[in-house]
Amino acid sequence: MKNLKNLPSEQQLKEIDAVAKRLGMPKPSERPVMQIVPGEDESRKVLELKRGSWSDEQPWFIIDEEGRLLVLSTAEAMAAIMNSLQHMGEEVFKARLERAIAKELPIDFHDVWVVAMHELQQKLKEGAAAQSVDLDTLVKSIKRKHPNLFYSLKDLQLDIEDEA
Repeated sequence: MKNLKNLPSEQQLKEIDAVAKRLGMPKPSERPVMQIVPGEDESRKVLELKRGSWSDEQPWFIIDEEGRLLVLSTAEAMAAIMNSLQHMGEEVFKARLERAIAKELPIDFHDVWVVAMHELQQKLKEGAAAQSVDLDTLVKSIKRKHPNLFYSLKDLQLDIEDEA
């Protein structure tokens, strides 16, 4: 995000509208925009309404004294965003694990998944971070330990000479 300090007021509002639009907010140009201005002393600041109204419409966009754009929202909304990000991270992790398993030609995908999840739980108990686990290496390790869970290339070879 660009620093908004030196932009003209109208340009600041256009920049804020663009951010609101990227965040998928309806009617971005109607979002409340405030600016932090110095108060009577060092312990006080004033929020000056630049656009919109003092409504419950969330989030509020605030331009700080340095010209940076801040977004003020409820704790409930932030918790929902964090939950959404966590869910998305879990989905990405599952997709990566699915790809790693599929590359090794499992006989029964679910069986390999169960073993992989057990192995991951063990690594997490040992203090490894979930993001640091190389899933391809993990699945290859499972394949070495449990070859009966995977097809081998020699099992899949077709005897072409016999067909001719």
